[in-house]
Amino acid sequence: MSDASSSTSSPAAAKAGPTAVTRRLTSALAKGNRSGNVDQGLGQGMEMALTIAVFLGIGWGLDVWLDTRPIFMIGLVIFSTVGQFIKMWFIYDARMKMLENERRQGKNAHQQSAAATTQVDPEV
Repeated sequence: MSDASSSTSSPAAAKAGPTAVTRRLTSALAKGNRSGNVDQGLGQGMEMALTIAVFLGIGWGLDVWLDTRPIFMIGLVIFSTVGQFIKMWFIYDARMKMLENERRQGKNAHQQSAAATTQVDPEV
């Protein structure tokens, strides 16, 4: 089944138009999948292991080609490990800032709605 026929099959999607559908998809992707934390952790672990393995292989190849001791192998493994941990820190920091912002917006939501209902109309 094609994506075009599935997106226009419901009457609500047909009325909403492509921009509304795009907005909904973008907001769903921006939120992330909160139920898939295990999958996300496994994916990050595999990415880290494969990246270190690739740099290990590159280092081994350079050491064989240049006939050196495992200087490049050790150096590139350390480089890739440090780079992966820095990347993980930036992802974690961005996620925590996003969650703190969501918490602040939720905390202030009741104050904004109460202020909107208590405003006095000056013309009355």
